[in-house]
Order: sequence, then structure tokens, then C-alpha cells
Amino acid sequence: MPDPPKYSYTANSILSAYNTIARSRRYEQGTPLALSIADVNAYCELYEPPVERYVFNTVIFDLDNQFIDESRK
Repeated sequence: MPDPPKYSYTANSILSAYNTIARSRRYEQGTPLALSIADVNAYCELYEPPVERYVFNTVIFDLDNQFIDESRK
């Protein structure tokens, strides 16, 4: 059995940020809509991203794409 991964403060911060940003998600007829750059910008106006902004945006949108894909199954 492989050793568990080491705790990552950066990963924890990004996941926490995603959960906060996702609270602003809009729905249309019960279907979740993708997060917009405005949602991410609103978060970044209040909080400092834990990584460079282009990395933060990429990770947030990748996490959101995974959520959207899972919700459509």
C-alpha cells in the first residue's frame, strides 16, 4: 500500500476557495451552470489567492468542469 500524500496547505486553500466560489453557482431548471470569471473575480477581491492568479483560475475552472461533468451523469 502506498504512503498517503503529504498534506498540502495550497491544495487545501484552493479547495476551500472553490467551495466558497461554488456557493454563488446559478442553476437553470435544476441544472447547474458553470462558474464564471466574475464569480472568481468576486472571490479574489475579498481574499488573496494562494497561488498565482492564472494557476488559481485554471484549477478553479478544472474543478468546476469536473463538477459539471459529474452532475450531468
